[in-house]
Amino acid sequence: MDLGFGDQNQQMGGQALEAVGMIAGMQENMLDQELHKLDNLDGKDLAKIREERVKAMKERRLEEAEWSRHGHGHLTQLTDTKEFFAACKNSKRLVCHFMRPTSHHCVAINGHLAKMASLHRETRFCMFEAEKSPYLCDKILADEEGKVVIPTIVLVVEGKVTYQIRGLAELGGEQCNCEIMAAVLQIHGLIEGEAAKHEYEDRKSTRLNSSHLCNL
Repeated sequence: MDLGFGDQNQQMGGQALEAVGMIAGMQENMLDQELHKLDNLDGKDLAKIREERVKAMKERRLEEAEWSRHGHGHLTQLTDTKEFFAACKNSKRLVCHFMRPTSHHCVAINGHLAKMASLHRETRFCMFEAEKSPYLCDKILADEEGKVVIPTIVLVVEGKVTYQIRGLAELGGEQCNCEIMAAVLQIHGLIEGEAAKHEYEDRKSTRLNSSHLCNL
């Protein structure tokens, strides 16, 4: 089993960058449509909207309580294979970073995921030291040649692995940040929607320098 970064991880994530612009355009069109509807509402329509809004808020509070009970809201560390499968079962949406603690790339990604977890409580964000579970490496992470790319972010929806983000290319390479990560996760249905752009801005700019990528 080759637990390394892979040769293609140094490529820039052009598709991810394009996705940010694409999603922004879609959101602008949706906003225009909503404003048009609001301009044509009468009193009965407004009363119905208020009623539905109150109901939705109550349901959301119940959901948030359940999310908190299962570790949502912050980046958590899983310690064994059994705990990983339990997390997949208990959360509708799960983002798990398979990482190596000695890799500065993995440390940087954990910083982004921690912020994402606080902004998107609807999804559980966690990390797992890949070398602690040869079983998961072989059964989930390994490609056809038996190679495992570190870092790999596994996306799980309703208990099933739906996608894997291998390496840095899809996250923008050197330009990796929370905004790009949010765009990728939204495309794959792992978050309900993006937060405001300024909420994703890192307090200190963190870049993943692809020149330091290596095979482990």
